[in-house]
Amino acid sequence: MAASDFSRLIAAAADTIAAHAEELTALDQAIGDGDHGLNMKRGFEAVRAEIDAFAAKPLPEALKAVGT
Repeated sequence: MAASDFSRLIAAAADTIAAHAEELTALDQAIGDGDHGLNMKRGFEAVRAEIDAFAAKPLPEALKAVGT
């Protein structure tokens, strides 16, 4: 996968999470502590800030880093 494709993929995931953060939080409130959407949004904002560094890595390493 090209670095530009990876960057676009991660950006799209971050946009989707941000758009649905309230929904994810509402779902989590039913079974957890109600912070899942917020935490996912914050995590993807951090990933977005380092997206070029992630995209420069081999795909398996980049996916592991994003997940971490």
